[in-house]
Amino acid sequence: MSQPAIPPAKNNWRSRRADLPQCAILITLAAALLCLSGCAGVSTASPASSSNNPPAVTVTVSPATATMASAGTMQFTALVLNTSNTSVTWSASKGTISSSGLYQAPSVTSSTKVTITATSVDDTAKTGTASVTITAGTSSPGPLSIATKSLPPATAGTAYASPLSAAGGKAPYNWSLASGTLPTGITVGSSGSLAGTTTQTGQFTFTVQVTDSSSPQQTATQSLTLTANASTGSGNFPPASYFGFSESDTNGGGWPSESYGMQRFWDSPPDQWPSLNTASGVFNFASLDSDLALAYSRGTMEGMYTLARTPTWASSNPSDTTCSDTTGLGGGDGECDPPSDLNSDGSGPNAIWKAWITAIASHVNSPGYTATHAHIKYWEIWNEVDTKLFWVGSIAQIARLTEDANCIITGRGVIHENGNGTATACTATAIDPTAKIVMASAHAKGGALTYGQNELYCNNSPSGDALPCPNPANAIATAVDIINFHMKPGNETGNNCPAPTPCTPESAMQWYVSNIHGILQPAELAKPLWDGEAQYSLTGFTNAYTDPDMAASFMPRFYLINWSLGINGMAWYYADSQAEPASAETAYQQTYNWLVNATLVNPCTAVGTVWSCTISSSGTQSLIMWDTSQSCANGTCTTGNQTVSSKWTQYQNMTIAGSPITISGGVVPVGIQPVLLN
Repeated sequence: MSQPAIPPAKNNWRSRRADLPQCAILITLAAALLCLSGCAGVSTASPASSSNNPPAVTVTVSPATATMASAGTMQFTALVLNTSNTSVTWSASKGTISSSGLYQAPSVTSSTKVTITATSVDDTAKTGTASVTITAGTSSPGPLSIATKSLPPATAGTAYASPLSAAGGKAPYNWSLASGTLPTGITVGSSGSLAGTTTQTGQFTFTVQVTDSSSPQQTATQSLTLTANASTGSGNFPPASYFGFSESDTNGGGWPSESYGMQRFWDSPPDQWPSLNTASGVFNFASLDSDLALAYSRGTMEGMYTLARTPTWASSNPSDTTCSDTTGLGGGDGECDPPSDLNSDGSGPNAIWKAWITAIASHVNSPGYTATHAHIKYWEIWNEVDTKLFWVGSIAQIARLTEDANCIITGRGVIHENGNGTATACTATAIDPTAKIVMASAHAKGGALTYGQNELYCNNSPSGDALPCPNPANAIATAVDIINFHMKPGNETGNNCPAPTPCTPESAMQWYVSNIHGILQPAELAKPLWDGEAQYSLTGFTNAYTDPDMAASFMPRFYLINWSLGINGMAWYYADSQAEPASAETAYQQTYNWLVNATLVNPCTAVGTVWSCTISSSGTQSLIMWDTSQSCANGTCTTGNQTVSSKWTQYQNMTIAGSPITISGGVVPVGIQPVLLN
C-alpha cells in the first residue's frame, strides 16, 4: 500500500489514551542468541515437546494399485499431511521414476510386480507405497479410467485435500470439473487433487474429467459425491483473525473503538524492527509491551506481527534512499534491502535476522506474558514484496528469511542455507509451536499477482530483482501456513468490472479470489487464505462510497462476500488519512455483532442483482439480503420489494443498531444496505 501522510488532527470518533511511559529496557543478548551457525544451531532439543503431541506425518500414493504395459509410463502423486513440508522423494523397485512421480516401467516378458515408494522429506521414516503390475506385450496405453470412486468427507472451515487417481492411458493426466457443483472454496486441481476450504455444508454431486497424453487423446469421466459436514468445534466462525485491523497510529493508541479479534502490527512506528532493534544485540521492547497490553485490555487477544523494514545499521545498502520512510511509519535508509549477511541466492549466515527473530519471539512468549498481553500468534514475513518501496531483494532471500523464522518460532521445517538445494532439518526447540507463518504479502492482480505466484513457486518467468529463485523453487510455499494477499476493492477493472465501470465489493473480491485460486497448487489451495490488508481502494472510501450510507453498506457486504469466498483472516487497514465515515464504523460493529458467533449455512450468491445468504447463531437461522442495483445519496436509499417465505416474520437493517420491523404480506424492501430476516 502507498504510504499515507499522517495529518495533525484525528477524527473525533476515535478513542484516545494517555501517553504510556516509554521505559527504555535495554537487553543485551548473549552470544548464543545470535544463532551464528544457522537455525539448526539454536538448540539441539527436539522440535516440539511431547505435551503438544503433534499428529504424525502421513504419506498416501495415488493410484494405490495399477496395471500397466511393458515399457509404459504412469504418473503417481503423493499426498502428505500433518506437515508444512509436503515434498517427497520417489523410488521404484524396478524401472525408473522421476522426482515429480512420473514412472517409466521396464520392458518385461512376463507379468512383473513393482513397488512405488514416496518418502516424506520432512520425516524420512514415513512412506507411502503403490503396487503396480506390469504386463508383458505391447506398450501401447490401455483404456483410460478414473480409479477414484468415492471421497472422504470435508468439514466446514477446515482445510480439505483428497487425491484423484486414474488408470490406463498415458501420463501425464489433466483433470478438470466436467459438470455439477463443488462446495465453495474447493476446486479440482489439474494435476489430480480436490482441495480447499469450504464454509458450506451438505452433499455436492459433480463429475470430474481426466484426459491423458496419448494420441489420439483419451478422456474419462466419473460422477462423485462430496459430503461437507458442519464443524465439530466451538461453532465460533469466523475466527478471531477474520476481524483484524492494522492501525498506523499505534504510538497514540488511537485505535478504533469497535470490537476486533486480531491486531496487525505494521506501519506502527514504535513497534517496527528498526525501533525495537536499534543496534546489533540491542533490543528495547517497551513500546511493543505497552501496545500488546493495551490490546489485551481492550479484548483483542491475538496479533499478527509483520517482520519487515531492515534497520539501517543492518541493511545491505544503508545509503539507499529510494525506500527510506519519510512519513514516520517505521524505518529509514535501506529498509527495503535485505540484511547485510544474506546473499542473493539465500545463502549466508543470516545471523542478523535470526537474532532478531529469536529475540522478539522469545520476548512475547516469555512465561506469563500472554496472561496480560495479546498473543502474537501470526508472523508475516514481509510486507508487499511485490513493491520496491518495501522490498528490492530476491525471492531466494525471502525464502531464507521465511525458513529461518519458521524454524526458530515453530520448530518446524527445513533450511536451504547453501543456495544449492541441499536442506538442513530444523532442530530448534519451538518458541511457540502454536504460531502460524504468514506468507509475505503480495497483491491479487496484474504483475503483482505474478510476483506472488513466483514467490510461492518461482514458475512464471521471474526476472530482475526477483532473481535468483530459491532452490527448491517452492521453498516458500512449503514453509508458510497461511496464503496472504492484499485485496482492496476500489476502482479496479477486470473480468467482472470492465472499464470504466468501477468494481463493487462483490465483483472485485470474486475477481481477486479467482485470480489467486488460479495460481495456487493443491497444497496451497488447502491452506487458509487471508486478506492481510483490507480496505476500500488505496485511498479509503472514494467515489460513490464517500456517501455515508453507501460507506455503511460496504461493511456487511464486504465481510459477507469474503466469508462466502473462503477468506478466513483479514486486517482492515485503518489510518488517519484513510479513516472511514462514522456510519461505516457503526456498520462494521453491527456486522461484527451479527457474524462473530455465527456459522455460514448457505454462502452469499446472487440472483440477478439480489444477493442472499443464510447464517445460524445459537441455533437460530437468519436470511440476509441486499440489492446491488439500489443505491443511497444525500440521506435517501432506494429499495425494491422482494417476496420472501412466510417463515421470516421480521427484518432489520444490518448497518445500524435498530429494532426489528414486522414483515407485512411476505414482502421486504431490499436496498444496497443488507437486511437481516428472522
